[in-house]
Parts: sequence; structure tokens; C-alpha cells
Amino acid sequence: MTDRLLPLSTQARTDLAMRLVRIEGQVRGVQRMLADGRDCTDILTQLNAIKAAVSSVGTALAERCAHEALCDGGSPQPPDVERVLALLRASRS
Repeated sequence: MTDRLLPLSTQARTDLAMRLVRIEGQVRGVQRMLADGRDCTDILTQLNAIKAAVSSVGTALAERCAHEALCDGGSPQPPDVERVLALLRASRS
């Protein structure tokens, strides 16, 4: 495989960073819920929402990298395809 990095546009980085900022806010909200002694069910609901949001960011990142690596700039090389497939496999974990 090649040592080239998978490409990611500035716009993709900005979009993903904004999603992470929202997740950060959700985590702070859970910290406040704990400090306020909120019900466990409410806290677990929020934690599940955070988990889903993080998973969604991982999927979006994998999709963006795959699209930008395979669709931009000509035909992809086999090492690029292998790196994208490895990224997609890792994002499912």
C-alpha cells in the first residue's frame, strides 16, 4: 500500500468539525444532568444519542474519504482502493 493520506476537502473537515462540536455540547449536557441528579433513564437516553451521533460522524468521514479518494482526480489506484476499504471496515466497528 501507498503512504499517501486519504484526501479530505476543507469543506468536509469543516462539516465534520461542526458535528463534533454539537457532540461536545451533548456531552457537557450529560455532565450537567449527572451533577443535577437527573433520572438514570434520561441520562442513558442522552448517552445513546451521543453514541449514535459519534457513529454517524464516523460513517460520514468514511463516506467522504471514500468519495474523495475514488471519485476525484482520475482513476483510483489499487492501494487507494485498499485503504478506502480498510477505512470502511474500521468505521463499522
